[in-house]
Amino acid sequence: MIGMNILYVAHERNLGGASKSLVTMVSDMERRGHTVTVVVPFRSGQVFRALKEQGIFVKKIFFGWWMMPKAWNPLLKFLFRVLYLTEPVAARRIASLARKRQAKLIHSNSSAIDVGARAAKMCGLPHVWHFREFGDLDYRLIYLLGKRESARRAINVPGKIVFISKCLRQYYEQEIPDAHSTVIYNGISEKLFCEKYPDGRADRLGCGTVTFLIAGNFHEGKHQELAIEACRILCEQGFSGVRLTVAGAASALKSSKAFEERLKAEALKLPEGTVTFTGYVSDMAALRKQTDVELVCSGMEAFGRVTAEAMLSSNPVIGADSGATPELIVHGKNGFLFESGSAEALADRMRYFLEHPQEIARMGVEAYRGAKECFTARHNTDAVERLYAALLD
Repeated sequence: MIGMNILYVAHERNLGGASKSLVTMVSDMERRGHTVTVVVPFRSGQVFRALKEQGIFVKKIFFGWWMMPKAWNPLLKFLFRVLYLTEPVAARRIASLARKRQAKLIHSNSSAIDVGARAAKMCGLPHVWHFREFGDLDYRLIYLLGKRESARRAINVPGKIVFISKCLRQYYEQEIPDAHSTVIYNGISEKLFCEKYPDGRADRLGCGTVTFLIAGNFHEGKHQELAIEACRILCEQGFSGVRLTVAGAASALKSSKAFEERLKAEALKLPEGTVTFTGYVSDMAALRKQTDVELVCSGMEAFGRVTAEAMLSSNPVIGADSGATPELIVHGKNGFLFESGSAEALADRMRYFLEHPQEIARMGVEAYRGAKECFTARHNTDAVERLYAALLD
């Protein structure tokens, strides 16, 4: 395919799931011969550094979001709305950069921002809008203009809206017609692949313990407390071989730090060595090599990048039966689904692996093979590249 000039608009400072997907995608685009420009609102932070390390052209242009936390007090909400009134300034700067870089298309990486769509309209360029979050159901964010009005404005921008799961697509089915949207699953970099059981054998299992991992920043929506409570239930039932690794760190929000403290307080009530907190982990691939089974307790995952990464690490996954998680987990084949919000149901699924450790390898093989067919960076970039070509035609 002939190289294209594409301008991307990133929305956050640190590497959340959406930004990891962006870094993987734009790096792939560069390797395929396309010219990539990325606009970020902050120069400091993991996103800026990760892009620079990949040799991507990055430009800092500050802008706000058109979503805000619903829990904010009235004064903060008022100030946020005032900031949003300055969006045309940032949009003009992005439009100017797009012309300078001879961009043929603008791609916004989140539904939380509309500045890229504004810039695209100013330039008369097609716009791809990645909707990677529910907003209110996962991060407790609300649209400043309301969901219906925001969706109306979104479909009035020439281009396409990309949903990262069928579940997320369904969430907007009343507001966004099929003609304006498509579903493309996120892609995981091959650097994170690990085929632990190429011949189906589980060499490191059978030692009397099973190590479970729950990964993600401390946020009440991730429900790490369910994993700790499930361990408590299993310990009371006499399973001394249960081990839980909690990988992640608190964000700058007070609520996140308070949640972390509550989790650690509950973990102290369990037998020593049952729960381990790692803090932020830079090398998840290495940690996953020492993991047997992963847990995804989030009630409303818009896709489930952690789930896909776990599968591509040959780890079966126990996930909540809500959100997009059931699109990734085939119950009884590459993991298990449990009743969302129920620690008892989660403990029941974990107990199965404690009682049948040989099943970890079997399901790990299925997880790896299935995810490699659906959730690789190559599949993701192929689909996005085809979308670009169709829009530019």
